Amino acid sequence: MKKRGTYAVRISGLGDGDHDFSFELDKKFFDSFEQPDIENGKVQARVILEKKHGVITLHFSFTGEVEVVCDRCLESFMTGINTVQKIFVKPGDAPGEIEDDVVMIGKDDHEIEVGQFMYEFIVLALPFKRIHPLDEDENSTCNEEMLKNLDAHRARSLDQNDQTDPRWDALKGIIEKSK
Repeated sequence: MKKRGTYAVRISGLGDGDHDFSFELDKKFFDSFEQPDIENGKVQARVILEKKHGVITLHFSFTGEVEVVCDRCLESFMTGINTVQKIFVKPGDAPGEIEDDVVMIGKDDHEIEVGQFMYEFIVLALPFKRIHPLDEDENSTCNEEMLKNLDAHRARSLDQNDQTDPRWDALKGIIEKSK
């Protein structure tokens, strides 16, 4: 884990129970990750450190919005984020990730750097398809000029008068028979 300093959760000196930490994630936070997924954002992150009998669980919750690039028109837009995640923390000899949701920290560590976890959880909360939302009339809010360019390059369907490759016609016949 790369140290970023300002996104650390202190674990030393805490008694058993829940301990609340809050972070405001903005452009500075997202710029510290050299990834193209998120350009900007304003996300409120809350981390609850639950400590019981030497077992540490970090509960993350995120609400806000981030700026992403539209997959269709390549312009930026804001999309909402609302997600919860958790990871388990174990003290050990070799710091690192044991499983997707289990992290080992050094026995003498006094804090856990959570910046990378927060970034990854936000990226996982992004929609698979990142496209501008529709307006109230169910029309696209994508860049109209780009949509016109895409439409001009869209594959056109063949009219009945257009010539096709006879090899494909034979295959179409096989498909028709199987229906």
